[in-house]
Amino acid sequence: MITTSLVCIVDDAADYGFILKKLLNQSFPTGSVSLFTDGQTFLDQLPQLSPLPSLILLDRHMPLLDGHQTLLFLKGHLAYKKIPVIMMSADASADEINGCYEAGVNSFLRKPVDFNTMKKQLEILGQYWLEFNLKPVEIE
Repeated sequence: MITTSLVCIVDDAADYGFILKKLLNQSFPTGSVSLFTDGQTFLDQLPQLSPLPSLILLDRHMPLLDGHQTLLFLKGHLAYKKIPVIMMSADASADEINGCYEAGVNSFLRKPVDFNTMKKQLEILGQYWLEFNLKPVEIE
């Protein structure tokens, strides 16, 4: 059973982000989903989020601050580096994918274009990252 969790979607394609948000809300009704249109807006608002996100879905290609730059900030910040980040892209080169893994991304996925595939992918992602995956434990 999942507790209340926050999933953040960072994607400049408003229609795609809206669909992701709706599907996640349907699959995980006890959690909440926030949508951000670019990396800079997300990072500007991240310190005010409470609780911190349990999962971040991050588009690789965005204006202003792209997914890779946003990822580098997150993984370089003590308060945010343990948050799982899933990078998504409709089109990414092998170098881009490898660069994201080197920067600490937890997973890199191709954006599905088929609605049913997208729905199934989000159910599996959410189930793994929000239900099955054990969160880091703070040691005092």
